[in-house]
Amino acid sequence: MHSDIPAEQNQNVSTIELVSTKDTLISARFLNWATGLLLAYFAVRLIYFALNISSFVPPDEVTHAGICRLFSKTLLFPVNTPESYEFGLVTNIPWLYYWLMGKMLHLNLFGLSDLVFLRLLNIPLAFGTVFFVRRTLLLLTGDRLTQLLLIVAITNTAMFSLMSASVSYDNLTNLLAAMAIYYQLAFFKQRSGNLLVAAILVQLTGCLTKITFLPLVPVLCMLLVIHEWRGLRLLPCTLKSWLQLSGRRAWFAILIIFVVLGLNVNLYGGNYLRYGALVPSMPMVLSPEIAMNYRLEARGIIFDQYKNGKISYMDALILAGEIRHPGDKADTFGLLMNYENLKRNPQLWLGPLQYVKVWFINMVATMFGIKAHLIMVKDLRYLIPVYVVLSLALCGFIIRWRPRESGWLSLCLAAIAGFYAGYLMLEINYSSYLQYGAPGITLYGRYLFPLLGPIYILVCCYLLRLFRTGPIRLTLALATALLLISYDFPWFLSHVTPEWYDWLPN
Repeated sequence: MHSDIPAEQNQNVSTIELVSTKDTLISARFLNWATGLLLAYFAVRLIYFALNISSFVPPDEVTHAGICRLFSKTLLFPVNTPESYEFGLVTNIPWLYYWLMGKMLHLNLFGLSDLVFLRLLNIPLAFGTVFFVRRTLLLLTGDRLTQLLLIVAITNTAMFSLMSASVSYDNLTNLLAAMAIYYQLAFFKQRSGNLLVAAILVQLTGCLTKITFLPLVPVLCMLLVIHEWRGLRLLPCTLKSWLQLSGRRAWFAILIIFVVLGLNVNLYGGNYLRYGALVPSMPMVLSPEIAMNYRLEARGIIFDQYKNGKISYMDALILAGEIRHPGDKADTFGLLMNYENLKRNPQLWLGPLQYVKVWFINMVATMFGIKAHLIMVKDLRYLIPVYVVLSLALCGFIIRWRPRESGWLSLCLAAIAGFYAGYLMLEINYSSYLQYGAPGITLYGRYLFPLLGPIYILVCCYLLRLFRTGPIRLTLALATALLLISYDFPWFLSHVTPEWYDWLPN
């Protein structure tokens, strides 16, 4: 479809080019070959993880795989039964990932275990994320060196690599987040109604995948309103023109949007009316006794009973010992012991500013390291080069960003990253800290992966834009690339222990 936005509104569109597309540092042929090799290296590593890592290592993989199997046994949706209790709720939850994976399990005709097959199905989702992040970068710049550095960064982030070869709804969430951001920014630049419709549809679809996708929607909507404020009065005419030009495809797209919107209203609206929460906990829907069958709910119930004085510390430890999943059993022991220590030493509680520092350090450490049911994170001395790169990129943004020269897409990416990260820190992470008293609870770098595109695009663009001289830019890009590559798979192989491979077919 051709551009269907009125010409007077189109005049406000800025040309986005952070650096010249006439890149003399590397050729187009070298870019294609290098990109292909990096993606092949990424694929090999993901297949290695999928075939070798224990089923009890990736975060909540046992639960995700179990729910996928339950969805594979029904035509539409399963119901809560004794068979499903160990996996938590299978109703009243964002269901799209489980529905898709469950249906695709019927294609497992190769003699693979269900877990390995599901892991392999998740790998294309990661490649889709890389694809749309790169397309978003191309909206800002055609600089080949920046493109290459972005591919290195996104395919050599340790936690992203492990998650990409695991069974997790995070993989579909990351893909849909990358798509939503790309389509909306592409609409800002190219003014195509089809792109706007795609952005809306992807956002609604993401909401059916994971509840943590929801904060992304309001910030994208706010950016849309702000960006299109002067043309809002033209919206009815624009919509009419788009419908006339697109014909049946437009009406079909609108129908799909209303269907997906209805599914969201049914899920979240129904939950709120019945239980007073967008996604209720298991005890709200069933009962606390049944919820004790699910390891994560058991952890919360045991801790709450101990915290509220309903059971003693020793009784709580005994109940925690009955949790079958080794990682969650250890986590529950840790929560109980930590809170008992805080009761004896209240001065150990962190204030908001202290928590911000802890939050940032933990997020960086668990993005470039691995925090799952087993942990492989780098201490501060190894993270200093990462902090240097981030600091240089921030300096580049402050010094080089000029709205009249480079447009507003960079600021949009910064706004998306800032809003989502702020919401995550205050409403999810800090609230969990106040509840449990453990600074590390819910602090996972993977929770920032919906922002992987905006963060890495800004870092790569402005890190290289900080310096104008070609040899310096090339040296900086090469040093950063070698740092990231060495901190991913080589680091994993040099620190892995046999328990990471303690394979338990599932």
